[in-house]
Amino acid sequence: MSDIPSRTILLKTVDAECPITVGFNLASETLAAIASVQPEHIAVIADSTTAKLWGEQVLSLVKKSGIPADLLTFPEGEANKHQETVTALQHALLEKHTGRKTLIVALGGGVVGDISGYVAATYLRGVPYIQMPTTLLAMVDSSVGSKVGIDTPYGKNTVGAFYLPHAVITDLRFLSTLTREHVVNGLIEAIKEFLTCDAPALDEAKKINLDDPLSTSSPLVNVICRSIEIKVGVTMRDEREQNERRILNFGHTIGHALELLSSYTLLHGRAVAYGILVESKISELLGILSAQDSKTVADYLAHFGITAEPIKKFAASDIVEAMKSDKKARAGKAYFVLLQSIGSVCIENGQYAHPVEDAVIERAISLIASKTV
Repeated sequence: MSDIPSRTILLKTVDAECPITVGFNLASETLAAIASVQPEHIAVIADSTTAKLWGEQVLSLVKKSGIPADLLTFPEGEANKHQETVTALQHALLEKHTGRKTLIVALGGGVVGDISGYVAATYLRGVPYIQMPTTLLAMVDSSVGSKVGIDTPYGKNTVGAFYLPHAVITDLRFLSTLTREHVVNGLIEAIKEFLTCDAPALDEAKKINLDDPLSTSSPLVNVICRSIEIKVGVTMRDEREQNERRILNFGHTIGHALELLSSYTLLHGRAVAYGILVESKISELLGILSAQDSKTVADYLAHFGITAEPIKKFAASDIVEAMKSDKKARAGKAYFVLLQSIGSVCIENGQYAHPVEDAVIERAISLIASKTV
């Protein structure tokens, strides 16, 4: 594993650039990223579970920079991705009298990255931060780009900012502690990108050992890097999600609604997978996606243990209502990325997301829930 060379993918925006390094045992790359910031204080932020697994190791590593460092933690889970957590972390930094030369290191999955990035964006009107994703989902998706934020009772990520990290250190050794459930949870975000942009990459994802992903390190690295490349390319063309970047939301309109209805007990990747099933069916009902391709999507997800059964827990009308508070809704109407074929999406009048009538959405949900796929 360690003999696989690291790869660096550069994300450039109008104002800044962010190197994303993928590899094993990236201690020297971490210290180099810290040195390039020249901070006076480092705050490593982790949730309670990640802190137990990796907190002291990473704190010891960053202290090798010779810069004072602290480990700040908060309770694990999407249910804690709210303003109270952000305020508590900001106050902890203020109590330590840390100034604008503070560097925040986000150590964890997507929740940690979103919260830490939002703290960095708002603390003293902005301090630099580094992403150190520890889950596959964070590695392929949430650590890449510039979106940070928190949830509210009105929906997922409804308060936030665009704030690019100084660097992303994707050390694959962190994946050694992941369960099969969380490996699948992360792979779904990569699969989402391959379904919309790169059909051949779908075969590579199926080569990954879901119980021991590091035993199939070559396809694992290929999937992670290809997913990052796709997201970086889209982000650089549309950083503020005015149009093309909405392609990354495939499966998320339904998925975010399911997360909200489950009080965020449903894993994000799982929710997105169910969203992919429904949104593919919507594409089919609208005559955009063939019935065969819609079935191919369902069959492919079944390989990863994703079936329609859990969708039965939610009423179609409740899902539709929950979607209307999603940040992607416009004038109370949900917009969807619609598959045209495996590996491409529908682009109409230059637009990547399209309004869909409630009746069509409810029909698609009902068909998926009844397994009439």
